Amino acid sequence: MLNEVQIEGLVAREAWTYDKDLFFRIASYRDADMPIKPDVVPGRDEPDYVNVRVPGGATSLVSPRKGMRVRVHGYLQSRDFKESMAEFIEKARKAGNSSELPEIPDAEKIRIDRGVTEVVALRVVAMDESVRRRASAAAEK
Repeated sequence: MLNEVQIEGLVAREAWTYDKDLFFRIASYRDADMPIKPDVVPGRDEPDYVNVRVPGGATSLVSPRKGMRVRVHGYLQSRDFKESMAEFIEKARKAGNSSELPEIPDAEKIRIDRGVTEVVALRVVAMDESVRRRASAAAEK
């Protein structure tokens, strides 16, 4: 079976770490020959968002910054975890939804199975102007 991913996009938020891994989220716009993503905002090209995990990347030289264009080579990984209602509410509060959230007794005891699919990066390439120029020059030869 084949499980390889190559995706290019813009880093959509600042990177974060968990344990020894580095995570970042990219926004990838589809090529013109791909089916379009349904409009959330009419007339606006909407990206697909994906989280990228760099194993051991918390101590590496990789430092993606918001707005940086990157190309990621790796593979898909899915994992399951349990999340409590208290954890969900805390995330929602951090996102600025605190005025709309009720207090729920025993929220820590209410748990749900969750899943996430991410790209595990084997290589991350920053696509700055000099990289794009070198690639264009090589293609012309």
